[in-house]
Amino acid sequence: MNSLVIIARPISEPADPYLLIDNNGILDKFFLEKDKIITLSVDKGTRYCTGWYDIESHTNHLCETSAVVDVKYESCFACRKKTDFNPAFYNTSDISTKQAQYNNAPHSVYVAYFGNGLAKAGIMSNSRGLERLYEQGALLYSIVASCPNATIVHNLESKLIQKGLKNSITKKQKGDALSKLFDVSLEKQVFKSMLSDLGYPENKVVSNIDMFFFGEYPKAPVHDFDNHAISGQVRGVVGRYLILENNERLYGYWLTNLCGYKASFGDKIDLIKREPQQISFL
Repeated sequence: MNSLVIIARPISEPADPYLLIDNNGILDKFFLEKDKIITLSVDKGTRYCTGWYDIESHTNHLCETSAVVDVKYESCFACRKKTDFNPAFYNTSDISTKQAQYNNAPHSVYVAYFGNGLAKAGIMSNSRGLERLYEQGALLYSIVASCPNATIVHNLESKLIQKGLKNSITKKQKGDALSKLFDVSLEKQVFKSMLSDLGYPENKVVSNIDMFFFGEYPKAPVHDFDNHAISGQVRGVVGRYLILENNERLYGYWLTNLCGYKASFGDKIDLIKREPQQISFL
């Protein structure tokens, strides 16, 4: 199967993760179930528009012209116009009527934790539930407040950032954190201490890590695929970071690297050879 990848949907409490793909003008779901064998091949020659997103119904729609876009964009100008959403709404008074209504609905402020002392503040629309936390791959999280609109939560988010929280965490930082064992008990202590310093000592801390690994975190480091083929059995999806097992080792791949490109999906493992370890008898 060779299809254009539109977006990667994260695992959540009620749903398995999947890739939303364009099969000849029809949106289809390629599910990433536990133990599924996947070998990915991506054609990076041309990047196509991934369409537009309806912030009212929370649904994706295909680009009407299948436009080719620059590699730095995921969608064409026409589809960005249809989405009509400016994430930096707080820096301008010129926002669409659609976004004004969206911003005036209830929003929440959260603190997401990724391990290694990495935490960020963020805001999310209550209409999306916890999907924002799931798609970011928050291993631990705490909801700080729920407010009537986006402006109030942005102001609270800004205060948290002024106290030292980050407003973004890079993919490399997230991958580096998972390259080490994640001690849930220890990391919870670190996170609770951070929340206490921010003025929220009694806030509830929730862990997503078992859910991201289909019910049980394997307590194993996740390696980078480097130049190896993206191939193996699905063991987890942390946000949009696909975890595959190949030759008894876990490897991670960012599904966001597929968006806008045509990809083929094989069902046989391309085994990664591992260098033999030297054993010393001294």
